[in-house]
Amino acid sequence: MIKNVFSTFKELLRTKMAGDVMWTFAGQVLVLLASFALNKVLSGRLDVDSFGEYNLIKRSVTVISFIMLAGAGIAMPRYLAIYLGKGDNARAKAFVRAAIWFVATVTVVVGIAATIFKPKLYAIVTGRDDILLYIVAFVYAAMLTASTMIYVYFRGKNDFKRFNISNALLQLLLPASALIIHGINTLNIFVWWTIITAVVTLTFVIGEYLKGGLQCSERITKQALKEEYKIVAKYALPRLWGDFFLFAFQAFPLVYINHNYNNESVAYYSVGITIITLGTAFYSFLGYILLPYVSECLSKGNISDAVRKVNYFTVIYVLSAMLVMAAFFFLTNFMIQLLFTSEYIAAESLTQIMILAILPQALYLLYRNPIDAVSVFPFNTVVLGVSFAALVGVFYMSSTFEELAWGYVAVSWLQGLGAFVAWHLLKKRCSKPAEVLLHTSEDSRTNEE
Repeated sequence: MIKNVFSTFKELLRTKMAGDVMWTFAGQVLVLLASFALNKVLSGRLDVDSFGEYNLIKRSVTVISFIMLAGAGIAMPRYLAIYLGKGDNARAKAFVRAAIWFVATVTVVVGIAATIFKPKLYAIVTGRDDILLYIVAFVYAAMLTASTMIYVYFRGKNDFKRFNISNALLQLLLPASALIIHGINTLNIFVWWTIITAVVTLTFVIGEYLKGGLQCSERITKQALKEEYKIVAKYALPRLWGDFFLFAFQAFPLVYINHNYNNESVAYYSVGITIITLGTAFYSFLGYILLPYVSECLSKGNISDAVRKVNYFTVIYVLSAMLVMAAFFFLTNFMIQLLFTSEYIAAESLTQIMILAILPQALYLLYRNPIDAVSVFPFNTVVLGVSFAALVGVFYMSSTFEELAWGYVAVSWLQGLGAFVAWHLLKKRCSKPAEVLLHTSEDSRTNEE
């Protein structure tokens, strides 16, 4: 099996996928370094309470942003890759416009809900009753949503060079701004980041427009937009809950601890979450490539090649994740001092427990994109929903920090194994192309034509 893995990678080195992997690897290294720098800068410039508040708002904003995105971040690279793989530029362009309108609609709905329910959402989003901070958090979430749309557009086009440049540029500007902000506090951090995100996103949108992205001679009719809007909604909306569960999986522990303990406890727990994010960072980048790659294989009837590559990557993920967990366990003290300050050494034992979640989370990160590529039914949403419900239950039954950490690990294994089972069920169906759920009913009709 190991010999077959190495032979597969030799084949990959001669394909376009190899270049995409290298660009994405380099981009994610820069993003990771930016994340290190950001934690180091902010943990040094903010006191422990303010750093805990910052982490709470950051996690909350991430959840809000993905609710605004409403699953379009998955739909865009899937369908754009399928349409472009079939050479249908007109439909690809119509789909992009429909996806933008869909996300704009959801964002407006979220804004209305945030206004109506603001008294109840204050404590959840910001941890305190501050209307200005609350507004800034939602505006920043909207800007993150816009930036994500340009990223996933580049993914769908298999333009991983610009995907990684745009992503890395924005992430590098965040710690740079945190260094120069005068009189730094939670509010002005997110104000500056809102401005920076808006400028970077607008720059790449203008650049794509001037470049003539997805140009086609055919006029896009209202009927075509309407049909693509239906396709986006049918595929994306069930995944809205998946996005919510995925990021709530990270945000809920901090909200729960903030409510039942204090900001200092949130800061310590954030150390474990940050180091897990570090440990799984290199496992998520391959997924950026796999979703459009597997989708393109579907459009060309070559799913067996995609299944074979995912199987080989599984071996690599398991072996490397075990090594990462071992290294992180023995270097926990060093990593905490490197990424934070000596004040956070108290989180060492908690972090060493949470490190055991790296392997199952790596498996989930591998399988989630191929699952979404081959199935319209939202299997990932089911897996994440069950995992999140289990996490809430485990936290409510826990009475110590150690129990909270072990509960997080147990639920991470539930999440990883759930994705593993879902992929292997779908893989069997993929062996018979006629049985694979490639498209919605509208897509099937188009293919028959």
